[in-house]
Amino acid sequence: MIEPLAPGRARLIGPYQALGLLGAGGMGEVYLARPAGAAGGPDGLVALKTVRADLDLDDGFRIRFRREIDAAAAVRSPHTAAHVGGDAGGRLPWLATEYVPGPSLAEAVTRSGPLPEPVVRALGAGLALALADMHAVRVLHRDLKPGNVLLGPDGPKVIDFGIAQGFDATQLTRTGVVVGSPGYISPEHVNGSRFLVPASDVFCLGAVLTFAATGHGPFDDSDMAAVIYRISRGDAELSHVPERLRTVIEACLHSDAGARPTPRQLADLLLPDPPAPGVFPWTDAVRGQLAAHAAAARACARAAAPSPAAPALPPHHPAAFAPTPVVPVAVPGGRKGDRGLWIGLAAVAAVVCVVLGSVLLPGVFDGDDGAGGGSRPAASASGAASARSGAAVFPGADPGRTGDFGAAAADVSTRPEGWKAWQAQVADDGRVECVLAGASLVCGGPRRVTVLSAADGKRRWRGPQTGPGSAPTSVGAVLGATVFAFEGGSLVARDLADGDERWREPLPDGARLADSVQSGDVLYYATKAAGAATGRLTARRLTGSHEPVWDKAWQEPADEAELVLDDGRLVAAGDAITVLKTADGSRTAAVPAGGLTCRTPVLKGAQLLCAGPDGLTVVDVRAPDKRRTIAPGTDIAYRPALARDGTVVVSSTDRILAFGLADGALRWATCECDEALAQTGVPSVVGDRAVIVQWHGPTAVRLAAEGEVRTEGGGDIKGWPDPWEGRLDPASVSLIARGDMVIASLENGTVLSAYAP
Repeated sequence: MIEPLAPGRARLIGPYQALGLLGAGGMGEVYLARPAGAAGGPDGLVALKTVRADLDLDDGFRIRFRREIDAAAAVRSPHTAAHVGGDAGGRLPWLATEYVPGPSLAEAVTRSGPLPEPVVRALGAGLALALADMHAVRVLHRDLKPGNVLLGPDGPKVIDFGIAQGFDATQLTRTGVVVGSPGYISPEHVNGSRFLVPASDVFCLGAVLTFAATGHGPFDDSDMAAVIYRISRGDAELSHVPERLRTVIEACLHSDAGARPTPRQLADLLLPDPPAPGVFPWTDAVRGQLAAHAAAARACARAAAPSPAAPALPPHHPAAFAPTPVVPVAVPGGRKGDRGLWIGLAAVAAVVCVVLGSVLLPGVFDGDDGAGGGSRPAASASGAASARSGAAVFPGADPGRTGDFGAAAADVSTRPEGWKAWQAQVADDGRVECVLAGASLVCGGPRRVTVLSAADGKRRWRGPQTGPGSAPTSVGAVLGATVFAFEGGSLVARDLADGDERWREPLPDGARLADSVQSGDVLYYATKAAGAATGRLTARRLTGSHEPVWDKAWQEPADEAELVLDDGRLVAAGDAITVLKTADGSRTAAVPAGGLTCRTPVLKGAQLLCAGPDGLTVVDVRAPDKRRTIAPGTDIAYRPALARDGTVVVSSTDRILAFGLADGALRWATCECDEALAQTGVPSVVGDRAVIVQWHGPTAVRLAAEGEVRTEGGGDIKGWPDPWEGRLDPASVSLIARGDMVIASLENGTVLSAYAP
């Protein structure tokens, strides 16, 4: 239950007041705690994990503790104890999670006996969904056992993502290392952490369910070497498991990881007809234990006098370790080649090391089922990017194409009302690019404009087909209730509600759109006729008489021109770079053809960011001879993303990196992994995160991360197709972020909307 604090125990830990001791081990303790300065009572209680104050905590330990915080924070599920906050850099590192007022499964079964089959099935379904939610953000628990399952009033909650108890993470790759707890590990655990897959957690869950149903594990033995041998041979003792339940558990304990059910399949096998949400069907004996735990917590909270609010203390290493009250991904100070494994050495028997922990492992979830800003103008420019950059859809408030969707883009209240994950086939003959316009999604395809409901993907209307040989349609802007699209050889205005044509403005004879960018009620676009040496740049007002604001001959080559706009300047970047005033189209500066490689340009104020094979060149467009290089030696594969705080996120062919725009200093990077684990993709900025479209789907990294980091999420996020038919080319995906959803347009004409990573 809850033990009173012994004399000399810390009362203030980080921002929390410790109230009582929930548990202790050789290197750490878990306290019942509440925010310092809070009044007595049960509100705001947390389970606060920390380490013994007398330990010598080197940076390696703090890095691993931070990784545990990262793992706990990455998982957001109703079936796990919710992450509240953590700090690996304070004088006493701590991790706070939701306090679950109930016994562990181990305690409940030991005190009250095995659970009836219906309760075991409900328990197992909840735990299976917890694994699905973990795997959706690429987290393996690796130590699922009865002691790491708490029984709460609303169902089971998985806890403990592995406080690091050993300082050498490289031990995980040595022969004879086993990750997990004896009796509740898989054959892959026996072979070492490199072999762990999502199905390994399913095997562990099968062992946990055996314990819940019988009071003992399927591989229990007094000799640990015998336990390992029995697991490796698949020698499970299931004779006391109810027959119908035994079939499901046997599937979980299959020696072939590929033959085990996925977590969601397992949940369906256990509860084919899930009951309506309500009180969980615990036995009377378990309910009695729940009541006792809740009463003890209330009494402990009321008995403890409120402490003054904790003073702010300097972190152990201010530059490397910062408190993480929100979901983090950072791994500060990560060593080159470290794969992001965080574990602790728990016991040694014979030549077997048993390690507790959890891990973020990109690349191992292929085929598993997984669960998984602001009020901006509803308009966007469609880009004609180079082959390496891919098509890109940018927020209407981002004519500089920084890829920043704004601070409120991660706010769930901004997504369309009634939204759910969906998928729609918009075109059968090529890629589409879409613009989010309130509750509508406006897509330009190879032959026509199509408008979908952003909430469910149902088609609202589609325009007439363009003629054979015409350029693909392209949505230039959505302003108010009007769609402005380039269709065939014209700029056409259509009613957003029904697609009726309002007006049509032909392009110059034989000209095709090179690119467009919209700002306010003015659309800027470049056109070029086939075979012509030069083209035209036009600024057209979309309201009123829709007459041109200005129209200029464009002398520089325009084959692959891209337009970016900011601070009253329009930059046309192709073989040459031209800088014009948006007010009248007068040229203010230029870089001649061949003077600078500027694929996928980004403009912020007067700073033009040009990605190239040797880093990111930053050009002052007021004086183009003033240049500097960020990330020299890096072959930048995709368009950079630039956040409002000055963080530049770039992708090489195998790593994602973030730099400061002002000083060019490296802020974080993903690991330099082998080809199978390489991280590469097209970045965007969504709130405080970089969302990166990789070959398996979108992932995320906190912009404020430090050191070596891991991405979150992936192709197995809820609503995202899984598995892909082959590897996805990130350059072929156009992405929109809004609320906690993403909308992606793929090269095969498919548009889908899924939960954001």
